[in-house]
Amino acid sequence: MGTAKTPRTGTRAQGSGTRVGILNPSLQPLVTSPYPHLIVMLGLCLVAGCQFPTTVYGRLALKPGQEGDVRLARVELRDSAAWDSAPVYAIAPESSGQSLRASFEFPAVAPGSYYLLAWQDKDGDGRISDGDLAGVYGGPYKSGSPGSPVMVYEGWTVDVGEIEMAEYAVLEVSAAGERSSSGETTSFSYTFNYDVTLNSLAITFPGQPTVPDPNAPGPKVADSTYRSENWQLGGTMPTGLHQLDFRGLYAGDTFELRLAVRVE
Repeated sequence: MGTAKTPRTGTRAQGSGTRVGILNPSLQPLVTSPYPHLIVMLGLCLVAGCQFPTTVYGRLALKPGQEGDVRLARVELRDSAAWDSAPVYAIAPESSGQSLRASFEFPAVAPGSYYLLAWQDKDGDGRISDGDLAGVYGGPYKSGSPGSPVMVYEGWTVDVGEIEMAEYAVLEVSAAGERSSSGETTSFSYTFNYDVTLNSLAITFPGQPTVPDPNAPGPKVADSTYRSENWQLGGTMPTGLHQLDFRGLYAGDTFELRLAVRVE
């Protein structure tokens, strides 16, 4: 049995800095300078050597029609666009928020470029997987698409605005293969976890060129089992790893899944 996957989706002052322009409807983070002070205050800070905090803050919001509690999410800043990279900073939203909306703040962030990811590990497997809640700065979260970078500057506060969280869907296909008792034919079975339209299925037998299954294309219903049966190459069918290539449409997007299936 093998499985393949493809991606689918407060105004608090700190130190002596103040925030201005709380609302930020655009995709660009609102960078607010901590310097709109009176000249006298600025002069005192220059003499005293004041240091302004470098912070990143925003709000998590559950997408309408979704279920979950954004207060249970984890908010991360990563310095790599790789969607599975390790976070540099990680915090929890404010517990005083609501299940549909909650604020978060990174109180001390080193200057640089970051990617912001918020996710709730619903199944407790320690990774972003099918059914979790997820959201990124700059758009819906998709595996391999980390959103837009957030630029952080020394002594500035950055409002990333509202991060919309929605269920993260991962298209998966599981397959198995077996030879007949005579060893003269091989058959495969496969199942998708979401409804798809399959455009093609191509099978590569060990040591043989790839061949398409002309009967495979068409709509496939989630959790239903489909078969690609009675393949013959003349003589005894090979054992070992066979490659299955699936191509089609899922939720309006094209997908390509490659799966290795061992046949004994």
